[in-house]
Amino acid sequence: MTTEQWGLITTEQAEQVGVEAASLDALAQSGVLTVAGAGVFQLAGAPLTPHLDIKVAWLQLEPGTPAWQRLTGNSGVISHSSACRLHGLGDLPVGTVEMFADASLTAEAGVRVHQEPGLDPSQITVVDGLPVTTAERTITDLLHAGLDGGHVGGVVADAARIGLVDLRTVAQQVAGFASAYGLPASASGHDLLSHLLADAGEPDPVPVGD
Repeated sequence: MTTEQWGLITTEQAEQVGVEAASLDALAQSGVLTVAGAGVFQLAGAPLTPHLDIKVAWLQLEPGTPAWQRLTGNSGVISHSSACRLHGLGDLPVGTVEMFADASLTAEAGVRVHQEPGLDPSQITVVDGLPVTTAERTITDLLHAGLDGGHVGGVVADAARIGLVDLRTVAQQVAGFASAYGLPASASGHDLLSHLLADAGEPDPVPVGD
């Protein structure tokens, strides 16, 4: 199981295959396992996995279900600043892990769960074995959350540079946020993206005619 989820296993997953929590603790004390987070263990000597905090937080949200069974549905979709980290976008502060999840799921400390009852499958992609909001959806979520323009502009610029978004499409999707960022109500999505990119000190590659 651990080979298919970054060398990690939860207490609940281990119990399902007959390994009790006390045995996991003993394996950790002997150095066979290391504690990656509350109720999550990692094989000692396993290759370092990037974004370990995100993966641990995601496993903790539904610890009895293997990672490969959670790539669809409402059992946790990495979002907002954490989605930016996985996509390699922008320079947002690292700290709280953010994700969309069903209201019935309980997150550990340091995790912010956003409620989204109707997240469309087309707005979800898989990055390093994790379900993650697409770059386009992530930009919209950051604007909805009111993140400052400079940080959002950096995300937009990086997403365009590496080909994760079509700026004409993004401009159509974000026009409704223009007034929240100090632009006139008549401002277009193109105007907003230009404003965000300027705040980030980035050139404006947004196509005219959004």
